[in-house]
Amino acid sequence: MKSLKLLPIALLLLYSSSMLAQMSGAPREFESTSQVYDELRKFLNTKQKDAYEIDWDNVKGSPYLNEKYKLAKFFIGNKSYGNVMMRYNTYSDEIELFTEDGKEMEALMKVENSRLTFEDKTLKLFTYKDEDGYEQQGYFLVLNNEKEPKLLLKKKCVFSPNEKALTANQADRAAKFTQYDYFYIVKEGKLIQVDPKKKAVVKLFPEKGSEIKKYIKSERLKLKRQKDFAKLVDYIATL
Repeated sequence: MKSLKLLPIALLLLYSSSMLAQMSGAPREFESTSQVYDELRKFLNTKQKDAYEIDWDNVKGSPYLNEKYKLAKFFIGNKSYGNVMMRYNTYSDEIELFTEDGKEMEALMKVENSRLTFEDKTLKLFTYKDEDGYEQQGYFLVLNNEKEPKLLLKKKCVFSPNEKALTANQADRAAKFTQYDYFYIVKEGKLIQVDPKKKAVVKLFPEKGSEIKKYIKSERLKLKRQKDFAKLVDYIATL
């Protein structure tokens, strides 16, 4: 992986301002990128994980959902805070933004009821319980419509440091990032982790088990495919 580099801020401002002008739905109160960042400044958090002390030139894999920055619209509730250049770091579970001076990254604080929309994706903050039962806040990709039951995808990333070979017959292991996918379903306002398997879904909706089994068979759904799983959850919402 190449070292983290930021584009000159002048290019960012030019590009984002141009895009803002083209977005017919852009809020009138944000006429320029600098105004967007003035408004967002209170939501910025410069305290990030020590991932940035890693020797990026010698690491395999990536912690990012998308390596390149994407133009996204930032919302809190129904209020839009304009368009920003962002990328999602799955290792630190943070939304990284260009800073105005272009010298370093800044990350959005986790603000209740916030979300970002970019391309055809929605990245939204939810409260959930981790593997140890502790309540956490994290970003999830919304895979289907906004009504319940809602299918979410949690991207998690593990960093494995480099390992020196112990014997002459072994090879050194390079440091690497490995991403893992976890599905969650929002049911009655709660996030429930669920395996992408027919048995697990039926267990979560036992009263609809017969219909679920028939639908999976008739549509030949493979639940490990995000689109197929989302299609099933949308169908369950109609029952």
